[in-house]
Amino acid sequence: MASKKLLIIEAHSDDSCISVAGFLEKHRDKYEYHFALVVNSDLNMHHRGFLTRAERLKEYESYLSYFNGKAHNGGVLPFDADAQLDMLPKRELVAAIENVIAEVEPAILICPGPSFHHDHTAVYEAVVAATRPTARFCPKEIYFMENPTYVHSLGPQTDFKPDFYVSLTRDDLQKKLDCYRNCFPSQIRENKNYLSEEGLRSWARYRGIEARCEYAEALQTYFRVV
Repeated sequence: MASKKLLIIEAHSDDSCISVAGFLEKHRDKYEYHFALVVNSDLNMHHRGFLTRAERLKEYESYLSYFNGKAHNGGVLPFDADAQLDMLPKRELVAAIENVIAEVEPAILICPGPSFHHDHTAVYEAVVAATRPTARFCPKEIYFMENPTYVHSLGPQTDFKPDFYVSLTRDDLQKKLDCYRNCFPSQIRENKNYLSEEGLRSWARYRGIEARCEYAEALQTYFRVV
């Protein structure tokens, strides 16, 4: 039985798959996985056209099933507000995330970092608020996961500085790519795009060079108590 609870709070349904699916694959026996999806809406996507909220939730359910993960909604999640979280009162978002954290009481929390995508930034700020010193519960470890569009991004709002690497073998990376393809077929882009399989492989190789291994995923520590 898993000894620690790990909670992933993500803005969009595919965020953690493209960011830390390798980490999740490698540590299946170490953690009990819990997930909170913050937004999900009907969406007109440039690369494939209209995608319904129901279709996207079905993909997410497939992803959670693959990792034997448990979904948590904090009473209201996911908000029907894709790319519109900046219009939602922050207190509602913080309260929902507080409820999830208090319900799960995870040892480890992983969430998005600040980004030029305001949904990511809203979730990041809400997690920081929800884990303030007077919070009902605060995990011992909190990490920001990397979105591929952070790589070489300009501007201080996307100044991602990794300090925690997850080494991946060729087989580990292939399992991650298979998970992405099978669970989120609507999200795969054409080659040379960050969110294509080619893009994810190149990104993993880049982080692998930094980590002195073949492939890697990168995270940034926000808070850690040892």
